[in-house]
Amino acid sequence: MKDFFKVILWLALLGHPTIARSQSPDPNILTIEQATGKTATYTEKQLRSGFDLHERTTATPWSKKGQKTIFRGPLLKDILARSHLADVKEFEVVAYNDFIARVTSKEIDAFSPMVAIEQQCAEEDRASGLCKDGQLYRPLSIDDGGPFYLVWPLDDLPSSYILSRKSIWVWFVVNVRPSR
Repeated sequence: MKDFFKVILWLALLGHPTIARSQSPDPNILTIEQATGKTATYTEKQLRSGFDLHERTTATPWSKKGQKTIFRGPLLKDILARSHLADVKEFEVVAYNDFIARVTSKEIDAFSPMVAIEQQCAEEDRASGLCKDGQLYRPLSIDDGGPFYLVWPLDDLPSSYILSRKSIWVWFVVNVRPSR
């Protein structure tokens, strides 16, 4: 009888990841969720054509010393405003792997994080074929933290944020919602 329960437990555990994967969000869609459960969804193309795109030249907490990247994308506050969430005080930014970072509206107002969807092409991108001649930007790959990467202006953040708030740099974002 003991072995029977072990087999049942093993089968349940084996099946669980399959169930979880089938319910995972689409990593190519950014979902903005209201407290009521109503959602707005955006693809990379919709973000590119439906919002003003901003450039941000910044290092990340993980960049090599002196290395900066030029990112491009809409500001998070613009996406939240269009999704009727401008009055919310705290948000959860959820990554595809279920990592959650809490970000306050004060931080969003003070530092204007962007949902980066592209980065400027570098010479190595052209050499590898990621960018064609004349192409200025390329979509963020999974290796870059994309397709949606919450990027902050590192040089503008308080020094205390560098160590204590690295979690606000969320890559592979799939959902933004009011904190629960």
